Amino acid sequence: MSRPSRTSFHSGWALFCFRRLLMSSFVIITSSFAFACEPAESPPAQPEVASPPDATQESTPPEQAVAPPETTTVPLDFSDNVARVRPAVVNIYTRSDPPDPDITSPPVPPGMVPEQRVRESLGSGFIFDEEGLVLTNHHVISGATEIAVRLLDDRVYSAEIVGSDPPTDVAVLRLELDEEDDPVPTVALGDSDNLEVGNWIIVIGNPLGLSSTVTAGIASATGRQVMPPGGQLRFQDFIQTDASINPGSSGGPLVNTSSEVMGIATAVTADARGLGFAIPINMVHEILGDLIEYGRVSRSWLGVFIGDVPARYREEMDLPPKGGAMVTRLVEGGPAEDAGLQPADVIFQIDDRDVDDAHHLAWLAATIGVGEEVDVLIFRGDEEMTVPLVMGALPTSDE
Repeated sequence: MSRPSRTSFHSGWALFCFRRLLMSSFVIITSSFAFACEPAESPPAQPEVASPPDATQESTPPEQAVAPPETTTVPLDFSDNVARVRPAVVNIYTRSDPPDPDITSPPVPPGMVPEQRVRESLGSGFIFDEEGLVLTNHHVISGATEIAVRLLDDRVYSAEIVGSDPPTDVAVLRLELDEEDDPVPTVALGDSDNLEVGNWIIVIGNPLGLSSTVTAGIASATGRQVMPPGGQLRFQDFIQTDASINPGSSGGPLVNTSSEVMGIATAVTADARGLGFAIPINMVHEILGDLIEYGRVSRSWLGVFIGDVPARYREEMDLPPKGGAMVTRLVEGGPAEDAGLQPADVIFQIDDRDVDDAHHLAWLAATIGVGEEVDVLIFRGDEEMTVPLVMGALPTSDE
């Protein structure tokens, strides 16, 4: 085989060197390109608009750089609240005498004695005072001849009825404590006016006999009137919740995330599915003193029949767009008639308190106090006037 010539050798060496030079240039070029693609060094930032080190070139209005909403910090673990409240929630067992025999009952065979069954029931309650005072529903203890209360720690006490109020379905019991007993746990009563729709709430009770059951939900609405008029439950201003409330839960506390009682759970309608209702604790605050001191609530009244203000009348008379209750009829000889009120008067204030609607006025009038002198702000047609009035006593036959 012939040897390559010197010329061909130099040609090959030149081609090899050219390729190496080309590759080196490519690396330099691509390296330069890579650096060119990185963000250029920014000019010194102005102090009032300084960007964080990782800020992008895309401009973002300063107001968009906000912290996460506070709702992300709401605790979904209620175990601490439950641990504080649950020991004060009690089971209430009652016994009552059987009703009188019904004349329609089947006849008893000669020589046989009719069976007398003692009725038993179960409800809930909670201790709110270290002296052993318990709040529950009136319907839980209504007609009871014996009452026993069991605590979470399995202590059992007999209890007596201190006071009961059918129009609000509220009752107070007192445990028969011994001096040597350990202190009973209590729970704090809160301010239900601070409860807002959407707030988390907890219900603790004994539904269907399942002791110390905890359910949770939100306050779905406030100011509900869900029972038809004419029954014992005259005053209704319920808190609505989607926390489960079932038979046996009645009387248990509805608690906020600060472990304060916002209401008393009560089963008020069989038609409610997935809905529960509770008596707001501020309604209880209004009558609690009377129940403890007198065993009943002494209510005042105006002596009027009232209704909500028709929208058309409100517009024609140029009345305020919200609030107020219209007098539809006067009770003869009642406080309102004596003070000179007339049908079609619209009451907007009583005792310096604004009137939201007819239900609200009925509650305000009932809790002012018998014999109290108050000013009543009314509109008669389009004329505003203040009428002095002395509150009367609600006839006991209406109770």
